[in-house]
Formats: sequence, structure tokens, C-alpha cells
Amino acid sequence: MDASEAVTERLSTVTLGDLSPTDSRGVMLRRLSLSDSQGITVTRIDVSIVIPAYNEARRLPMTLDGWRSFLAEQAYPSEVVVVDDGSTDASSAVAADASVRVLRLERNQGKGAAVRAGMLAAQGQVIAYADADMNVAPAHLADALGLIESGADLVIGRRKLAEYASAEGPVRLLAGGLVQVTRRALVLRGIQDTQCGFKVFRRDLARAVFAQTRLRSFAFDIEVLFVARKLGARIVEIPVTTTFRPESTFNVRKHLPRFLRDIVQIRLNELAGRYDLHG
Repeated sequence: MDASEAVTERLSTVTLGDLSPTDSRGVMLRRLSLSDSQGITVTRIDVSIVIPAYNEARRLPMTLDGWRSFLAEQAYPSEVVVVDDGSTDASSAVAADASVRVLRLERNQGKGAAVRAGMLAAQGQVIAYADADMNVAPAHLADALGLIESGADLVIGRRKLAEYASAEGPVRLLAGGLVQVTRRALVLRGIQDTQCGFKVFRRDLARAVFAQTRLRSFAFDIEVLFVARKLGARIVEIPVTTTFRPESTFNVRKHLPRFLRDIVQIRLNELAGRYDLHG
């Protein structure tokens, strides 16, 4: 392991538990330097944005420009991590050209697998994941960080149904309704919007949750929230405005049956003791 790898390894293992008792309640977004034994000084990353991408070469430039522009105006150190889920287009090259961190899965494994890889590799003290189409504006991160500093463990976006219903169309709305009824009946109540692609975690919770998640399908969001709640996380929903983007990768006919089966699988996993839920 060379010097730069040693520094990276050290950064990746910093957790909220390593901070002082005062800092562990809030994230205290500020610049902090770490030095390795050979005198190399780096800046700790406070906020990581993980973006899963599958054949998103066309939409990534706008999304990465939006996130990089927003983060450049903030005082805290940050990183953007694009996880290429085995794309057959130039997604990885586009992300690399934007000077963001790129992780590539050798084969397409599903959005859940891509998000999991990025969340476990991210270096931030706060780690968020967001969709590749940037349908939720980066500016909402400021509100989420404020809530994290006030004691929330996980902040999730909540969309207004009326805001995107007309754009989604009746078939997708019906599919979404079926998903929500199923997940409320079997695994998770009390959260209005499980599928919004904007979720912000404390680092320690992110690692505890994603070390256990198993689902690779679009149902992974529900599993993430289920495990987080079972671990006792303080989950806060915040209203977010959304911008409809065409070319969604979710296909009702292809993905809905697997989605519903995986919701059932979450309950079966819990009954079989496959989650360590003693947070």
C-alpha cells in the first residue's frame, strides 16, 4: 500500500464515533486535516454525494455540473461519487471527465447494488445518494444537513404527489400505488415517500445499514429504510420539489413483479434472522 492509499484507507474508516462527544451529536461541517506518517496532509471529506448510473452518459453532464456547482459554493469539503452499474455506454468516461470519483461495477447488478457500493466506499461524515437525473435540486441538501446537525440520523425527501402525478402517467401511478400498499402492509408504515431518490445519512448509520442490505432491485429503498428504523434511527422526511425527467430506467412490466417480490423478501429476511437489528 503506497502513501496515498494509506491516507485513503484511513479516511474511509473515520466514523462519527471517532469525533468528540460534542461533535457526535452534530456533524460540525468544517475543514479538518489529517496527516499520514510520511507527512502527506489531506482534507477530511465531510459530505459525499453518491450517484448510481446505468447508461446515463447523456444525462450525467447536467447532473454533475449541478452538484459540483452547488458544492463548490459550500464551506465544507465534499466529494461526488458516481457508481457505474455496468453501463454499456460512456457513463464512466463522462463522469471521469467531470473530475468526480468513479466506481465501476463490471456487470449490471441493479440500482440497489450500485448505491450500496457507493455508500460503503464514500468517505464523508454525511453520505447522501441522489438520482442520476437530478430530479431533486441539490439546494435541498442544506435543509437536510441542518436536520442532521440537529440530531436526525437519516433525512429523506418527500415529493408532492400532485407535482409529478401528471407527468408519470396512469400506469406508473397505479404501479406506485401497488408498491406503497404492499410495503405498508408487510414491512414499513409511517413514511409517506420511500422511493424519492434523495436520502442523507450520518456516516455511522449508512455503514451499519448498507453492510446488511441484500436487495439489488428498485425495492432497495424500502429495505434501507426498514433496516434503519429497526436499528433505531431517527428518520425525518422533508418536502422537496421535483423536476420530471424523461427516460426513466424503471419499466413497469419489467421491474414491477420483481419489486413486489422483493418487498415480501424483506419480511422473509427479517423472519429468518438475516438482518442484525440490534443497533
